[in-house]
Amino acid sequence: MYSDWSSLTVHLQLLSSSTSVLSKFPADDSRNVVISVVRNVASSLGILGSEAKPSLLKTDKEISWIMEVISHGLSLPLSEHETIKDCVNIYCEWLSALLPNPKTCVPESIIDEPNRYSRKIISHLYHLFVPRRGEEDKVLHISEKSGKARQAAQETIHRQAVLCHRVLRRVQDVVQQSETMERETWEALLGFLLAINDALLAPPTVKDDVGDQLCERVLGALYEIWLISCVKCFPSPPLWKTFREMSMNWRHRTGLVDQWNRVNLALNV
Repeated sequence: MYSDWSSLTVHLQLLSSSTSVLSKFPADDSRNVVISVVRNVASSLGILGSEAKPSLLKTDKEISWIMEVISHGLSLPLSEHETIKDCVNIYCEWLSALLPNPKTCVPESIIDEPNRYSRKIISHLYHLFVPRRGEEDKVLHISEKSGKARQAAQETIHRQAVLCHRVLRRVQDVVQQSETMERETWEALLGFLLAINDALLAPPTVKDDVGDQLCERVLGALYEIWLISCVKCFPSPPLWKTFREMSMNWRHRTGLVDQWNRVNLALNV
């Protein structure tokens, strides 16, 4: 049906090449900048029992600089779990700008232009879902030699999966409740979901990697949000063609068949 339309597959697969300016500096220096900045921003979110505080970030320039830092933080090694978690918490709270009642900690500029900033946030969150192939290969190789090492390796991957779950829950809340999402934001969100599924599920497959842990979850979120989009803002032909192309690359995952069967059953009951 959409054979004459251009596919977005190559464009979405290039998201991994989009990096923060901090990646141009020595790793330790960039890491220290991220830790210092996100710790301060995260402390005002009110997540850990303390009261949420209004953001001190006022201008677009200030917010854009912070977002460059957070983007880099989301691509840090999994050993920097607490810092990555802070980055995720900040962005999940800021995405509430698309909801009827944004959180107190969301900068005013983001509340004024929620769609523009949310599209940028969504593109940055892609880095959280990308498997750290070098790290995963290393920990899974070590885990073959020792029970304790194996447990530690699985815990590292599990922590990444937990943060991914947090993002998916926020995204699902947004699409269900938002009354302000523009078509461009819907398209960016659907592209993001296709991209993270492809990053996690496409070959090569590594046993017990984060793709194994998240397979059904990311597919379920993709199908659910795609169907909601069909009601609220019908996906464009290039997205449909991209969905078809990418899903053919995930056929070795049994979760794809299971989720597809659930969708068909739900639609035909």
